[in-house]
Amino acid sequence: QTEREEEVTMRGCARLATVSTAAGLMLSGVEVPRAKQSAASRVVERPFAAEWPYSREDLIPADASNDQLFYVVPKFVQHAAEASRAALTEYYARALPENGAVLDLCSSWTSHFPREKRLARCAVLGLNPLELLANPSKTEWTVRNLNRDPTLPYGDAQFDCVTNALSVDYLTDPLAVFREIRRVLKPSGLAAMAFTNRCFPTKVVPIWLTPFTEDSHAAIVANYFHFAGGFTDISVADISPDGW
Repeated sequence: QTEREEEVTMRGCARLATVSTAAGLMLSGVEVPRAKQSAASRVVERPFAAEWPYSREDLIPADASNDQLFYVVPKFVQHAAEASRAALTEYYARALPENGAVLDLCSSWTSHFPREKRLARCAVLGLNPLELLANPSKTEWTVRNLNRDPTLPYGDAQFDCVTNALSVDYLTDPLAVFREIRRVLKPSGLAAMAFTNRCFPTKVVPIWLTPFTEDSHAAIVANYFHFAGGFTDISVADISPDGW
């Protein structure tokens, strides 16, 4: 961990282009408060590689033991700083559809959704049942280790939005997971991956650590979207708190 923390939200499967606004950025039709131009936000301006750029070894963490054992004891702690959590919640307030259906992957006792946001359905999927039970946003919950079984137990085109906060860096089969995300999303749905520069170093995939920079992390997640196929308007919003 470092004292300087960057919050970056990754989005895919939407229609509109990215344009500047007075309040931040308009990304795929959603006004994103606090968003700013940065090295991380500009990674999608570069062309993608012709082929999948990662080897199997790039996606095997130093500690490849069962993640459910790592989370057998619930962790009722915050994994991002307060200012970053506030920026993410503000983003979700704009991005999540009112009375929509949302799936939160790698979820825990909090999804960082606004408490006032009304959702018709909020499915949370994660590793620890006690954490999921405590999640105030949920309407349903499922325990699943996506690194052992990357399939999602939902039908096709069921969700308006799929979110993942602070866990995309731990996925060891990201293409399988992102293809499942695409499958369960409704046409023109939204997938949003949020991450900071905090992590459990022995559990993240090695490519996350070399180099350990915000623009490298954004490029990795952009590749996940691109090579999974079927996502359009892949974009990055850097919503890091001012001065961080």
